[in-house]
Formats: sequence, C-alpha cells, structure tokens
Amino acid sequence: MKNKYKFLAALSLSLVFINFGCEEDLDSNEPIPYQPIGGYEFSDEIAPDNLVVKMSFENDVTDVKNGLSGGAVTNATFENGVKGNAYKGSTSGFASFTNVSSSVSGLQSITASMWIKTTQHTGGAQCLFMLPKTTDFWGNIFVLIEGTTEDRMLLKVHLQKDVTPSIPWSGQWIEHTGDNRLQGMYGTWKHLTWSYNAETSKYNIYVDGTKLVIPDGMSNRYTSDPNVDGQPLGALANSNVQGFILGGFQQHLGAPWGAPDGWMLPYTGMIDEFRIYNKALSDTDIRSLYLLEKDGR
Repeated sequence: MKNKYKFLAALSLSLVFINFGCEEDLDSNEPIPYQPIGGYEFSDEIAPDNLVVKMSFENDVTDVKNGLSGGAVTNATFENGVKGNAYKGSTSGFASFTNVSSSVSGLQSITASMWIKTTQHTGGAQCLFMLPKTTDFWGNIFVLIEGTTEDRMLLKVHLQKDVTPSIPWSGQWIEHTGDNRLQGMYGTWKHLTWSYNAETSKYNIYVDGTKLVIPDGMSNRYTSDPNVDGQPLGALANSNVQGFILGGFQQHLGAPWGAPDGWMLPYTGMIDEFRIYNKALSDTDIRSLYLLEKDGR
C-alpha cells in the first residue's frame, strides 16, 4: 500500500512538470515555420533576380520591382482577391503606366503570371495587358480574351521580334482556339501563367500550376515558315515602346494611337498578384508559385 502511494505521488509530480512544459510552449512567441513548397517558403523566393514586375493591388497599382512606374487608375477599383485586394476592371476601366524600365521593354524571354476571375463575354476582345508600340496598330507583347459563345476561354498571346534585317514572322499570334481553348476559366479564381523561352524558342501555358498539353505547332516558334527555311525564333525584341497598360489596349491610352475600335474592350474582370519574369520559369517553379500564392504566401 505504501508503495502504491509513492507511485501516485510521483505520477502527479510528473504531470505537473508536463503541464508546465506545455504552457511554456503555448506561451512561446516563436513563429511556427511554414512547410516548404518546392524548396520555398514564400512566393517571392522564386527567381527573385528575374522578377521585373510585381503588382499586388493593395488599393493601388504600385510595381514593387519598379519595372513600371507612373501608374494611374481610370474607372477601376480594388476588391478582395486571392491575397489581400485585387484589381477590378470595368467597361471603361484600365491602369496606365508612363514609365517602362529597360528590364521590361528589353524582355527577350518572359513568364507572365497572374490570378484572374472573370465572366464570359460574347463580343469583342478584352485585353489583360499590353506593352505598347507607337509605330504599329498592334502592340509588342499582349494578351487578349476573345468573346465567345462557348464555355471555354479563347485566349490569344502576341509576341514580337523586331530586328534588322526584319523577319517575316516578326509579330506572332498564339491562339488557343478549337480543342486548345481553356476549360473552367469563368466565374472563379484561376492562376494563369504563360512563358516564352528564347533559348528553346518554345511557348508554354499553365492553369493552376499545371502545364497544358498544346500542339508543337503552337509551342515551337519560328522566324518564318519552318517547312521552307524558318529558323527558331530566339530572343524577343520589342520596339518603340511607350508606356504600359493593364486591362486595356494601347488605343485606350490616347495619342499617338487613334481611338480604340469598337471591338477593343477593357478587361472587366479581376486580376491579382501580377508578375512578369525575364526568363521562362521551370514547370516546378510555376507549380510552386501557384501553391504558395494560393496559400497566401
């Protein structure tokens, strides 16, 4: 019986120490570390030296990388997004930037990444963003969402290579038509990323961190008809850059362009965490970027 009491006393004392230790842990101010994704804890750790534009839209259009500056918002607002606030367009809304650094105007390879939330429209084309060109009806680099009666998104990406001597296919359209339309893109937040790699002359596109399977004829880019004498496209070359526009066409900026055609529509949806890199990110890094931003980091 005496030994039984000694055992119970020792057990009670042990529980006191255990509880004290738990309270010590609960009172600790040390942050709980994040579980790494792809070797990163935060999205900004991915290729930081190659990130040339980053806008998070916390009630403004500030580019924290200073690739774009002199930003002004016209008839657009900010609403709750994937991380904090997001840009919200309108039928007359866009954001314009007067100053474009050489890190953006001189892009040779590119990864453009953003979250978008939009609804289907049936007429005209809405422009997500455009790097303008003063000497042409079309801009340099830009992305359009065409109107459609289908429930799959018809996306068009435009690339530019202005060199001397000129090449036949200096302005290149990559059109996600037919079976290559994007599925499930309307009415919900989707992470949209596309890239062009100057070293491989390949274009790729990703939705929610997953690379889409597209035909070689879309992915492989050439200077002219590859069945004749076309060579791999190589480095992009933009020219006569003036400003930058988010959610609109260069024609919405006024002079030196004429008024926009009737089919040229501002983007009416939402955009969050807009990024441009001066390289083609790896599949793994794009997947990690999606997961980290989805997790709010």
